[in-house]
Amino acid sequence: MVSKFALAVALLLISLRSLSAQSSGGGSIQGTVKDPTDAVIAGAKIRIVHLPTNRTINSVSNAEGFFATPPVSIGPYKIRVELTGMKAFEEEFTVETGRTAVINPVLTPGQVTETVVVTGSIPLVTTTDATDASTLDSQRIKEIPINGRNLNTLLENVTPGVESINDVNGGIRVSGLMSYSTDYVQDGASANNREFGGSANIQGLESIGEVRVETSTSSAKYTRPTSVIVSTKSGTNKLSLAIYETHRNNAFGVARARQDVFLDGSPYKTPKLIRNEFGGSIGGPVILPSLGLNGERLYNGRNRTFFFFSREGTELVQGITREFRVPTAAMREGDFSQLFDAAGRRLDLYDPLTTRQEEQANGRLISVRDRFNNNQIPMNRMSAFTKRILAITPLPTDIINPNVGNNLKMAVPTNGFPNLSDNPATLRVDHRFSEKSMAATATQTFWAQPLTMAHPLSIAKQT
Repeated sequence: MVSKFALAVALLLISLRSLSAQSSGGGSIQGTVKDPTDAVIAGAKIRIVHLPTNRTINSVSNAEGFFATPPVSIGPYKIRVELTGMKAFEEEFTVETGRTAVINPVLTPGQVTETVVVTGSIPLVTTTDATDASTLDSQRIKEIPINGRNLNTLLENVTPGVESINDVNGGIRVSGLMSYSTDYVQDGASANNREFGGSANIQGLESIGEVRVETSTSSAKYTRPTSVIVSTKSGTNKLSLAIYETHRNNAFGVARARQDVFLDGSPYKTPKLIRNEFGGSIGGPVILPSLGLNGERLYNGRNRTFFFFSREGTELVQGITREFRVPTAAMREGDFSQLFDAAGRRLDLYDPLTTRQEEQANGRLISVRDRFNNNQIPMNRMSAFTKRILAITPLPTDIINPNVGNNLKMAVPTNGFPNLSDNPATLRVDHRFSEKSMAATATQTFWAQPLTMAHPLSIAKQT
């Protein structure tokens, strides 16, 4: 585990050094600066601050009063717009995954030392695109009840028209489309199963900051009709820790009190179910020994370098009730005297060693056999192989005639609901190289057993 984790960290650091101009996921911000007469204002100074990390974006409105940012991290922001001879404008808002936050500041005449603070929220109905989509933030993901901690199951439960695909590939489909019609994107990088379609390395719910599902008229920048856009959590200036543990076991509690019995009143052993879900996360600014560089003993990453790490585990052992038809105890001794069909008619057994030919009155030869006396086969007529098979076959648990219905019910393991040992882990590092560049984001999602490569670096620079 240690060596695999070290490899993941090494790959992450390599990604930070090999920066590429790609979309970093998250959302974006745009708007138009105007005065009370609805005339556009050029040259207004715009300062946008990501409140959890204090990262700042500085911009200026163009000749049409318009401004826009490259892709930015999700979360709460504050915008301040200033222009000589005008009161400053301030507003707090939230950037969501895959969406553009539209802020249209209105500057009124006055001193720049005066500030107009807008406390209204962004409308729920967007007017910038026609995409039909649903968004879940980390708080809703944490509060929504779900059986297990699988992202696809969560999306199926809360998104209209979405159906989870429970097979070896995984994934979801929307409105009857095939699973490979869904495009998975994590932090701006593809997360698709290239061979069979569906989801590839889906991280645990603890690492998801926000997920957006576009089910109709998805953006043209995505290659499939349906898009699942995931933004992982990132560290902030505040150190945060979280742990969780849930346990389910039918050896105690309500499941233990079940009184399952067979038709004859004998007790029935219920299938085993032991489910253990556990994990945690840690995130904050990166603080490392600086080895005396710049005269500092420690590198303090506040406002600049952040990390987030989550580790989740699911251990599941379970069985299922299956029904079979097996010989009764009497049949194992050669006694088939109670062998009847569903209509109550006795079924006779014939001795193959008595096979002979008899001539009919019309001269036709036919083969005939004698019945076993009272439908009982002598034990010395049974082969050693037959006796061995009967010895390892469970005895019936029900009094039903096996020729009519199932007479053995038992708890067995099954590949339909297999045992599970799932250990996804996600490591994310965010770093801002200068005031003129956006934060570089490197994310690795891997499994403790085995290690699985995840998503490459994504970065966007402000122009």
